[in-house]
Amino acid sequence: MHPAVKMLIGIILLVVPLGLYAYEFMYPGTHFFQGTPYELHLRASLLTVLQGIIPPFVLVVGLFIIWLELDEWKIEKELKEEEKKEKKGKKKELKEEEKKEE
Repeated sequence: MHPAVKMLIGIILLVVPLGLYAYEFMYPGTHFFQGTPYELHLRASLLTVLQGIIPPFVLVVGLFIIWLELDEWKIEKELKEEEKKEKKGKKKELKEEEKKEE
């Protein structure tokens, strides 16, 4: 799909809901579809959605932080093990060199 078409779809998806919110804000309590009992309650619906979305979002952020810290902890542990191996290897090399010199 051409990028211009995607951009147009994105603009439509952005402008239509903003227009609906503006309409409800400017004309509260009016019927959006004339002759029907349907009223817009977008602000109340938005607040309900936000109240329902915030706890799972906080949960996911918490899980992400825990995952990052566990990974960092694991990497630090691996680095310490590698440093110990390098020190042991250097000590071994020094002992071998001393034996050769004798």
